[in-house]
Amino acid sequence: MQAVLEKIKKPENQSFYFKEVDKPYFTAPLHFHPEIEILFVQKGYGTRYVGDSIKNFYSGDLVLIGSNTPHVWSCSQDFYVKDSHLRSKAICIQFEDSQFFNLISNFPEFDKVIDTLENAKRGMRFKGRTLEILSGKIQKIPTQEGMERLINLFSILEIMSSSEDYVYLSSPNYQKIRINNEDADRLEVVFQYVINNFNVAVSLEHAASLINLTPHSFCRYFKSRTNKVFSTFVNEVRIGHACKLLIENNLNVSQICYESGYNHVSNFNRQFRKIKKMTPVEFQKKYWNKSLNEHQFQD
Repeated sequence: MQAVLEKIKKPENQSFYFKEVDKPYFTAPLHFHPEIEILFVQKGYGTRYVGDSIKNFYSGDLVLIGSNTPHVWSCSQDFYVKDSHLRSKAICIQFEDSQFFNLISNFPEFDKVIDTLENAKRGMRFKGRTLEILSGKIQKIPTQEGMERLINLFSILEIMSSSEDYVYLSSPNYQKIRINNEDADRLEVVFQYVINNFNVAVSLEHAASLINLTPHSFCRYFKSRTNKVFSTFVNEVRIGHACKLLIENNLNVSQICYESGYNHVSNFNRQFRKIKKMTPVEFQKKYWNKSLNEHQFQD
């Protein structure tokens, strides 16, 4: 699977690009582009990578991503099962940052919007009442045309910039990953290796060999491109899968431990608490206590 700098070609009669995605599973690999992106997941679940963030996503996931921030939505393994009837649906909106900033920079009413779009390089996930309002507006985009569609986009951005119902995805000290086409290709190979093997054995040596590096060089390379060590990345993928199993509530904690690639429950609990700041049982209770607001609890 090849990941490259995505080149987005918007129609000549539109100031921004949008597309409706409806597939058995999301197929885009790890990628980045100068355009700012709004992605609203209508159906699907799995793992979302934005900058140095690795989190679960579910239907209703709404994220604003700044210019040149690497990202990918990777569906759960459930979507790849033969004869699966699952679908992945999303609405994606993309617009060029320089063109947009040139348009609005002379209007002080857009100052908060400009700040929000700059902060979005860390990735921003919207929730609560703001998510409800924005999801309705975003789902109208495909049915609109001309100025009506453009005004709706401005309204969406104004709501985003005025809301406190959001969380940043990447860490506070996140710097734009120094990534080019070659890096994206190599990271995609490593990501796919971990995603396909996290529940069995993941070998640092094998991961390094996939991109023709020694283990020592691989560790330095991975940290410089992702802002985290390889073992942390593996644990985050495993704990993300454990969260999905806890939400489904079909297995006990010991079973989930082994299904997620851990050999000892004590280590599983330790890693879970380190990443989620709570125990697996606390996570499950907190999720179900908020089940009336579907998928609001994602962190």
